[in-house]
Amino acid sequence: MDLQAWDNIISIASNAVTALGVVGGVVFGGSKLKDYLDVKKNDVAFQTALALYDEFDALRKKHLKIRVNINVILNHMDESFEGQHPITANKYFELQRLGIDSLDDSLSITRLVIKADNFNTLFNTELHDKIIKISDLTNSISKNLDNFFNLTLNSLKNRVVQDSDIDKAHTLCEEYEELTLQCHELCSDIKEVKFKDFCKFT
Repeated sequence: MDLQAWDNIISIASNAVTALGVVGGVVFGGSKLKDYLDVKKNDVAFQTALALYDEFDALRKKHLKIRVNINVILNHMDESFEGQHPITANKYFELQRLGIDSLDDSLSITRLVIKADNFNTLFNTELHDKIIKISDLTNSISKNLDNFFNLTLNSLKNRVVQDSDIDKAHTLCEEYEELTLQCHELCSDIKEVKFKDFCKFT
């Protein structure tokens, strides 16, 4: 065999070794990447579940804050009606911000439940239905608040509030109280369970 033939054989062998090294590196690297992503996914799932668990405790405080915002708006409606004058533009924008903040606070549980579901978090079977019920209730609360703030802000915008608007606002306020009461009772049930028994991850 001449030198050229040996050179060809060595080149082929060298290329084969290089190719195997590249393939091996890709497979090994892909495996490491998958492991890394799995760890990150589990970490996010854990942090989301923990945030959700804590949120069941924080929800009562958020609902009380929203109730204070509702009272502020009801007071301005009463003042407008009794004094027969519209509120100022600056005051209107302040009340509008209260509405935006209240709606944002009301959606906290729903956001976390959706995120937990996206990361395949499995809730305690005894709690699963209660968690879904709380999520449904918070959605109803958000719709209730949307109706309340649309009604009240429209009634306060550049005009004197009508007594019929005040009556409707109080009806929506009573509905809010009923919904939050149901929600708090279910949250209390969940907080009786330790976090380690709250959920697991797939």
